[in-house]
Amino acid sequence: MTPLTRNALALTITLGLAATAACAPPQAADTEPLPDDQSALVERAKEEGEVRLGAGGHTKPQADLLAKEFKKKYGIEVKYVRENSGQIAQKVEAQGEGNRPFDVVSLNDGGTMKQWADDGLLEEAPVDNLDDVLPPLQSDAAYVPFTWYALGFAYNSSRTEAADVPKTWEELSKAQGKKAVADPSASGAALTFATGMQEIEPDFVPTVGKDKSLVTDSALALSQLLTTGEATWGIPGIESDVATARAAGEPLAMAYPEGKIGSMPSFAAPLKGVANPAAARLLIQFMLSDDFQAQQVGIGSRSVLADQEVPEGGQEIDAKDMLVLTPESLEESKEEVTTGFDEAFGR
Repeated sequence: MTPLTRNALALTITLGLAATAACAPPQAADTEPLPDDQSALVERAKEEGEVRLGAGGHTKPQADLLAKEFKKKYGIEVKYVRENSGQIAQKVEAQGEGNRPFDVVSLNDGGTMKQWADDGLLEEAPVDNLDDVLPPLQSDAAYVPFTWYALGFAYNSSRTEAADVPKTWEELSKAQGKKAVADPSASGAALTFATGMQEIEPDFVPTVGKDKSLVTDSALALSQLLTTGEATWGIPGIESDVATARAAGEPLAMAYPEGKIGSMPSFAAPLKGVANPAAARLLIQFMLSDDFQAQQVGIGSRSVLADQEVPEGGQEIDAKDMLVLTPESLEESKEEVTTGFDEAFGR
């Protein structure tokens, strides 16, 4: 091999290694314990300089707001990937500790969060105001709720007068007008809703199923059907989707039947063995802070703190009427719920 050939080969190997390093996720920081002192934690987070968020449980407006306000307060950049919870979970599970693609994850899938906590994938994030969280959302888990959605139903306020909106689940099940219902086998929100309705109004799904209602593969499709007039009632109503549609000028509104309401939290937690552990812990604390929770309400998202206001267009839900299902109960009843839905709708 000539000197020129050897030099060319060495250059090729060097460039290849550099490209591989550039594409790989940042390596985990050292295992030095995070400081208990808050000012020291902030300084270490600032030294890290960034935090990577797998935003499966955030809407894009929520993630944008979080990135903007966290950088404004601490000067630390939030680099987030916004995908559905399943896609974020796959990315996390594809990489081992020390090579995680994210420092913090958010999911609206409590079952996956619980499994990760049981498997030791999650890092504890001490938050000093957890006692201020709404009682139905409180737990001693390694992950924390940062927002929640009341699962009522949605309608087009330019086509339906408020006085004509059903006041109870039974009235809705028998109401005139085309109903569009999300399939619980394809949507986490729809599964939570359908499972909750077994307790709230057991005859609801069978009655709606007999009414030649539309079935969608995603709860996100309901807003479009209401906007175009193809449906009168969207079941369930997803508050974040309605808020996003309203912000875009669409005349959609939420309705909240009397009595119990299915309530779906979104959760967040730091991962173990990540590149930016101090910034990850600080981000979780910031998400639960009074100031940021109030800012979240300002874009139409519910706060998990008991003393915060209700978002515009929402309705105050008494804690005793919040039906929050555990991951275990959702998993245990999933087959029964989806089978019952298919039977009710003749599928």
